[in-house]
Amino acid sequence: MTKYNSPFKQQVIEFYLQNDKNRLFTQRHFQLSKKTLTRWIAQFNHNGINGLAVIGKKQKYSPEFKLTVIQAVKKGQFSAESASLHFGIANSGSISQLVAHL
Repeated sequence: MTKYNSPFKQQVIEFYLQNDKNRLFTQRHFQLSKKTLTRWIAQFNHNGINGLAVIGKKQKYSPEFKLTVIQAVKKGQFSAESASLHFGIANSGSISQLVAHL
């Protein structure tokens, strides 16, 4: 179960946009961490409202896909956070774990 659902994320982004993109004000209003809000804004900017969708089940990725992601991060093409946006992986922590194990 996810901590925040899609309608809540959308509400946060709408508030952020309506308040001159003031991150600190939005963070405090919704009691969110800077990292969480920054990730949601990046997801919204990259994929629009669909970027805020909550995936109901744990995603499974093929070994080939994992290798592609790991290689891109190791080559310096992406940080773990930007790779998660680019490759559509909900949690950048998953990428960090994959990279650390190699």
